[in-house]
Amino acid sequence: MLNAIKEQAKPLLMKFTPTRNYILSKQFSVELDLIRGVHENKNQHPSVLHFSVNKSATQYVKSVLRKCSSANGLVNVGINEYAFKSDFPYLDKLSAHEMQQYHHLFKPKGYTYSVFGGMIDGIPNLDKYLVILMVRDPRDVLVSGYYSVAYSHPAPAYGTDKYHAFIKDRKFSQEATVDEYAIAQCNHIYETFERHRNLLLGRSSNVHIIKYEDMVSDFEGWLRSLINYCDFQVSAQLFEELLQEHERLRPSKENVEKHIRKGKPGDYREKLTPETVDFIEQKLLPFLQEFHYV
Repeated sequence: MLNAIKEQAKPLLMKFTPTRNYILSKQFSVELDLIRGVHENKNQHPSVLHFSVNKSATQYVKSVLRKCSSANGLVNVGINEYAFKSDFPYLDKLSAHEMQQYHHLFKPKGYTYSVFGGMIDGIPNLDKYLVILMVRDPRDVLVSGYYSVAYSHPAPAYGTDKYHAFIKDRKFSQEATVDEYAIAQCNHIYETFERHRNLLLGRSSNVHIIKYEDMVSDFEGWLRSLINYCDFQVSAQLFEELLQEHERLRPSKENVEKHIRKGKPGDYREKLTPETVDFIEQKLLPFLQEFHYV
């Protein structure tokens, strides 16, 4: 079985220059060993799966989770990050059938998988994991997505299909107004929320939903809730470090070229016309209601 997994993994690994392959092999040694089917961790803590709607502080929450999971002996896995920097596929873009060849990546004990920007169809034994879903008001997601794609988000690995798709999106966002971008992306946001609802919330009873708005308004309470759900043991020193880092990273003013541009809920009211807001709310009403944004 192990030899079959290794053979299956060969065409999925890096196809870049030797120097680039070497750098990626060092940065993503855990991920590559999981792909090859050879990584093990004896830690018996339930594994954590972190899903998020993009532009919901995905990278920041990932950093918080990684620090806490490392303190508890879990191995951090960045499959989506590896895919961003290589030609490995985004797993949340695959069908359940296509995902079957990647089932061996997911182990229900000893790992923290963070972060996936969309729900993955077909993770075996989903109820055995501690599952986190980070959401944000989709109206703010659309506005944040516009500024991110147009100005601040780094491009994926050069030469990959992801890179060319991103450059196309960047060109569109830089030529469009924020209203035009929000309307154009509305269907994509709908599909993202729908996929989380159907493939995650509709299949697992063990999902901890956390909200961007709660993180911003009461970070300490939000952090305690996250730590308690994951059953992490976190020292007073680490907890204080996380609180101080949150304060340090909070932007004092808006900067469209920064990854953390503004960090305040309700930004859509300033950036979008009433007509655009009305269009979005009609389109996304089921999810605005489900996650209590209206």
